Amino acid sequence: MKKRSLSLNLMLTLMMGFVFTALTGVPLAVGQVISFGTAMMPRPTGVALDALNIADLNASLGAYLRENRDVLIAEVLLDTGFEDKFEVMDDVKDEVPLPRLTMTNIVQPGLDKTDWNPTANAIRFGARILKTRDLKVDLNIIPQVLEKTWLGYKNRKGSGGQNQFQMPFEEFIMRYIIAKAKEDIHLNSIYRGVYNAAGTTPIDTMDGLLHLISDEITATSMTPIVTGAITAINVKEKLLLVYDGIDEAYKHKPTQMLVNSQIFDWYVRLHDPLANAYLVRQDVQSLASTPMLNMFPLFGTNCTLKREPGLGASQRVICTPKENMVYGVDSMDDSGTIMIEQEKRTLNLMMDFKAGVQLKEVNDKAIRVNDQA
Repeated sequence: MKKRSLSLNLMLTLMMGFVFTALTGVPLAVGQVISFGTAMMPRPTGVALDALNIADLNASLGAYLRENRDVLIAEVLLDTGFEDKFEVMDDVKDEVPLPRLTMTNIVQPGLDKTDWNPTANAIRFGARILKTRDLKVDLNIIPQVLEKTWLGYKNRKGSGGQNQFQMPFEEFIMRYIIAKAKEDIHLNSIYRGVYNAAGTTPIDTMDGLLHLISDEITATSMTPIVTGAITAINVKEKLLLVYDGIDEAYKHKPTQMLVNSQIFDWYVRLHDPLANAYLVRQDVQSLASTPMLNMFPLFGTNCTLKREPGLGASQRVICTPKENMVYGVDSMDDSGTIMIEQEKRTLNLMMDFKAGVQLKEVNDKAIRVNDQA
């Protein structure tokens, strides 16, 4: 059945008002007639029946979450910022071994065919463990507060016409929550996390990359390169010093170097594309001219410098192939749940999922870091 036009609805509303007056003898003001008729008009598809009716919103939000659970949880856990820097593994229930094979030099002169001289301990197997930790979101939602923001969003310039109701209230609520949960995981957990089962903050959810590296340095599995403090003056020299420590076997392969935003900006400003014509070549044009600059070539190397806001104020420089960094999630299992409960005038939302990070190979050939924590 096609929707009635606004003018037809208004005409029907006025007629209903006149009929009401004729039958009851009670006159209705024009404003009352329009208010009465507005309640009878069909509501936009997808919008909660009434944002201030908690029972209706609870039911409609619950239906939205059940239908979109996997997509919503995947949006929290998977982000292009993660996929650009990590090998991403989904469906990690608890622990997954990351097998690695290391070999010493095995080729030797073969003039004496009668001599048998096998290389001792040439092949060594190892397996680091990627462990995903349980993460959760416990949130008390006050719909009346969010409704004002939602209405403001709906009425802003460019959101009218056919797109006026492009984002139902249920989706609007979840967009707010997903954006914040994703930010917490990226900026606090993946790099700076230190697992604490009794904790209550994003940093407590998992052992982040900085913590893993610090433990490996303490265990002497990694030897940091001494750079001292990095400044806007010495940034080029110090970053190349870290890269030069990578084994020759990795220098002909693409590698990445993760640094905090300040170090990244210092390096890029030394290579202003307006002052250096060679930067506008096709091979670096896509990197040097993007509106949001998050990666840049480390010149003279096969390495890409990448901005990593998750490092915060840490001056730790991490240089390794992307494949050596693994981010594991469980976005499709039954453990990935979203639940909603009504409590008086508010709604309680609960989300459960899993995530964790690990390095595949830890040695001074595959990964180099500096001495700044």
